[in-house]
Amino acid sequence: MIQIKAVIFDLGGVVINYDNKEYYKYLSKESKAKFSEVKKIIEQKTLPDFEKGKITLKQFESKVAKDLHIPKEKVMWLKFYKKTVKFNYDVIELIKILHKDYTIAFLSNIDKSRYSFTMKLLDLNLFDFRFTSCYLKLRKPDLLIYKNVMKKLNLKQKEAIFIDNMVENIKGANKAGLIGIHFKSRRKLDIALYKHNL
Repeated sequence: MIQIKAVIFDLGGVVINYDNKEYYKYLSKESKAKFSEVKKIIEQKTLPDFEKGKITLKQFESKVAKDLHIPKEKVMWLKFYKKTVKFNYDVIELIKILHKDYTIAFLSNIDKSRYSFTMKLLDLNLFDFRFTSCYLKLRKPDLLIYKNVMKKLNLKQKEAIFIDNMVENIKGANKAGLIGIHFKSRRKLDIALYKHNL
């Protein structure tokens, strides 16, 4: 029987109670563009390069402002995040429990500006390893990002559990040999972990 050695958490939507829906609603109101259009412009045109560290915050906000025809100061990518981000203390409590017996890491699609701010608030002692798209230059669900993490953690197939709130990221993790758990709530996560003898 393969033994679990590590548990890897996503940040946004798991450790942190944050997603971009409210931000897209704000930009939709400011730009008079549809929510779906705002989401498409950011997630398909600009965010991938930003989260891979290929462009700066200034460049990101300039591109979004241009595409949505709004002043650059209205984009407020980092400011909006700072005002609305909250921690999921139920999950942080679970991390503290698991950390006694397992290697704990996080793997997040995040840009450098939000990452720097988050790291000032998060107890870094909870995590043995920190992996981010902005420094790995790869994004979930790219198979290479998971393989990179497994190599750095010296893990074999099925030796780590990966927890994420997005199904496509779980599918990518499963393909790479991690055991993916789709995060919905702390209670459901506890049940899923129990099935893997954690």
